[in-house]
Amino acid sequence: MARWLQDVHHRLVKAWMAVQVEFQGHYSVERLKQLDAFSKTLSTGRMIAVFLLTPVPCLVLSVLKEMLPLNPAEAGVYNNDMFFIRSWLVTGLIGASALVKMGQGSPRLKLNALQLAVVSLLSAGVAVMVIYGICAATVFPLPFGILVVAPPEVLMLAACFAYIFGPRLRAEPSLWNDINQQVSVYNCQVALTFIYPLYIFGFVSLTGVNQALFVLVLPIIKLIAKNSVSRALADYDDVKPQYVIFIVEVFNALYVSSALQSASSWTLTATIMVIDVVHFWVSMRDVMEIFNEMKMLMANIPQDHPIAKENFLQVVLRVLAVESEPNDEVQEQVSGALFSKTERAHLIKKSTRVLFITEYIVLVEYVEVVIPIVYSIYRVALFNLPNSAYFDSMAGLTSAQLLSSVLNVLAYSSLEFVSLILSIIILNRALGLSTLRQLAFVLETHAGMIQATLIDILIYVTQISLAHLGKRIANCLLDDNDKYPYDNS
Repeated sequence: MARWLQDVHHRLVKAWMAVQVEFQGHYSVERLKQLDAFSKTLSTGRMIAVFLLTPVPCLVLSVLKEMLPLNPAEAGVYNNDMFFIRSWLVTGLIGASALVKMGQGSPRLKLNALQLAVVSLLSAGVAVMVIYGICAATVFPLPFGILVVAPPEVLMLAACFAYIFGPRLRAEPSLWNDINQQVSVYNCQVALTFIYPLYIFGFVSLTGVNQALFVLVLPIIKLIAKNSVSRALADYDDVKPQYVIFIVEVFNALYVSSALQSASSWTLTATIMVIDVVHFWVSMRDVMEIFNEMKMLMANIPQDHPIAKENFLQVVLRVLAVESEPNDEVQEQVSGALFSKTERAHLIKKSTRVLFITEYIVLVEYVEVVIPIVYSIYRVALFNLPNSAYFDSMAGLTSAQLLSSVLNVLAYSSLEFVSLILSIIILNRALGLSTLRQLAFVLETHAGMIQATLIDILIYVTQISLAHLGKRIANCLLDDNDKYPYDNS
């Protein structure tokens, strides 16, 4: 019986590890060297600036779009020219973000600045004209308007893309592999634009304990989505954490913020926080097991050895020097009595896996701290703008209700900040490596992809409850103003 239980436990652990994306990749040797070079030149001021400035562009653009004065949707299609101009700009920005991400994920598909501007604005213009024509012929607001605009835009983007890359595709058929991969990733993001609003629709339909139980569905959605993106990027480990986190985790953080703002009791807030704490504890426990395997190899270095005080990254770089350009001096420092050839290969493999894991962890924690804050700032800004009257999520909202909902979200963000600090302390002590520098490395070197994704998702999510986009879709998202439990008015 004991043996059977042990076997079941082993199988469960193996299955659990198999679906955890942080264990599904390794750093490449080139990326490992880039991290080392970046860390040596990074100043503290520059590092802090990267952390603080990363979320600014998406926040600024999200607020700027609300400064274009709108007329009531009831005024009709012919009296809402500004809405269609806004739709053209927003749709163009979302299209441009998608093209930038494609180019960042596959450099062979990268467009220059002129091509990017022309393709995105042209595609958005055609899509908005189609919607304008439909609205003029039928009804305005058009139900599910934000979804109806997608097909004509995607068709135009595809046509422009085929025109630009057609000759290269005929000359290099392998480009189709890059296109199919990027389309698979994009499809995962598109699927989330349907799944999460449906989840929120179900969430706000419930109250009390039922809401608290329903929130348990969120981790399942996130797990499936993360594995879908990870599978689409199976052979691209160096970009996998950024894509997984800045697509899935950003969506999840935004909708968790939405759930907290429309929560019907503090029990729900506590449930979400408990889930996060448990997930953090399990993740760190799994990670430390991986770290311990690597530390056993590092234990081969005697305390009086010249490289004994170096962190594992520096040791691995020395080992790589032996593997690529062996010479007597380097061999004497890191081989022989220290590591056999097999142990050197094992150390490199374990180290590249550890760096992949630490990058994933600190990125997740950073996103879970920053996104709720950004979303709260946006809502406060929108509350003070005239256009707030046209958002179902803001209509009739009092200052007291807004304050209560924002404090609810900031309490969650504060917990995530504590989680971030703890993860940094634990990882730094375990590795002797600055995970803050690693975080800055990712945010700066992948700024194009990260900014495009943040802008794309935040702009999309923050406009869904706009009345001009159709009452039905508005009712499926973000907040239900009848469900603010902390009304002090």
